[in-house]
Parts: sequence; structure tokens; C-alpha cells
Amino acid sequence: MVTPFQVVGFKKSGKTTTIQSFLAVLKQRGQPVIVLKHDAHNASMDQPQTDTAKFSQAGAATTILATAQGIMLHQKITEQPKAADLVVQYRQADQFCLLEGFKEANYPKLVLVRPGEKVSDFTQLTHVLAFASLTQPEFSDCIDFSTTTKREAWFNHFLQGGQTWPN
Repeated sequence: MVTPFQVVGFKKSGKTTTIQSFLAVLKQRGQPVIVLKHDAHNASMDQPQTDTAKFSQAGAATTILATAQGIMLHQKITEQPKAADLVVQYRQADQFCLLEGFKEANYPKLVLVRPGEKVSDFTQLTHVLAFASLTQPEFSDCIDFSTTTKREAWFNHFLQGGQTWPN
């Protein structure tokens, strides 16, 4: 089983764009995948005036919406879940697991940086494999992720066992 892989960075650093590129690579390989996203901004699947919103507001601890396209789960909790607990609970044995966010988790991670950020802004992170930027990299060890092709090439290299990126 492949170790889960994290994509982290501050807001608007390109995490979702990067995950989408990685998903394209995994789809081309026929690899099932699960994506776990951390959101510190109290996001919700429940849109105002929908049945799921009404159920949640009425006190349901768990609301599940099953559609022809998938299942969405809204579960009220008393504390922020840990990435490792979510991986154990939701990941299936044959799935590649991508995590967006969960900076504190102890999995290999790619750090996306915004203009003006530097390595020292991320000293609290562990298991960092690489730094990348969707804009012009501002330091020498930062990988250029400005195009889908570059992101997919890096991820293919990583999946083939490449732990470093040739300059």
C-alpha cells in the first residue's frame, strides 16, 4: 500500500490545481484514489434551503446524501479529525490517497509556495519532499509548477520512485 501523499500550502497557493493535475495522472494509470481535504474555514456540503441543510440544522448528527454520482457525508463532530484517522476510516486498500492540507500530519508532502514565501516560512512542517510554485519560483530549490504538464511530469517522476527532482 502506498503511503498517503500530502499537498500543503497557504490559501491560494495552488493546492487544488495541483491535486487536479495529480488526479489526471492517477486516472491515466487506472489507479483508484481518495482525496481528503482539510478546510479550516467551516465549509459545508449543505447549501441553504436544501434538504441536507434542513436535516443538519434540525439536529441530525450525520447526514448522507446519495446520488447517482456519489455519496456526500456531513457529520457533526466535537473536535477536528486527525488525517491519520480519516485515512484509516475512509481509504480502501487499493486506493492512492492524496491529502490537501492537514499540515501537521506525518506523511510525505509537497509544499506549494506563493510569491514572497520562503522555506523558512514552513519550518514547522515535517516530511517535506519538495517545494513548488505555480508562479515563477523565487528560490533555487523550488520546482516550477506553472503548467499542468510540469505538475504531471513531476508527479509521474514521484510515482516512479523519484524522491528528488532533477534541476
